[in-house]
Amino acid sequence: LCIRFNASRTSVREALQALRSSGILEKKGGGTYVTDTFDECLISPLMAMLQLNLTEAGDLLEIRRILETETAGLAAKRATEEDIRQLENIVWMMQKPDITLEEFIDLDIKFHMAVAQASGNSGLQILIKNITSALEKVYPRYCTLEIAENSAIPLEREIVQAISHHDYETAQQKMTRHLLESGLNAGL
Repeated sequence: LCIRFNASRTSVREALQALRSSGILEKKGGGTYVTDTFDECLISPLMAMLQLNLTEAGDLLEIRRILETETAGLAAKRATEEDIRQLENIVWMMQKPDITLEEFIDLDIKFHMAVAQASGNSGLQILIKNITSALEKVYPRYCTLEIAENSAIPLEREIVQAISHHDYETAQQKMTRHLLESGLNAGL
């Protein structure tokens, strides 16, 4: 590493120690390896930033909108028939008459993760999972069943339709609108 990065042994040792301290690397036997729970290393800093008010939920929603807009476009390009069936099933389950807010939130999270999965990009899946997990605690503060029925579900239905037609631009537009409306409903 010293030669590859043209850095001193002390600098490399300190960098490795910092990565071990943050949970990204771990020592196993005689070597140092990336942890099996690397994606969990991202959520702790996001949660800490929210709890310490170092970042606002609105900032995370903005990051989410940027990432998920492109994710929806990629899903439109890459989704398999199985991906599309899964998305259709999630939206169908959201529309059951006796759904609770908790059930809707759970399905909404599954919907966004299914779009990420359909994108075929594992890095986006990890980022979206962690941002969603960080925001999950604030969902009940700004999400109601009325908002779900009048805004979220119809737009998610349109996102699925765009993905099923492999319409990159429409999928992006509908996801952008969905997340912007979610932010407005949250007062962010």
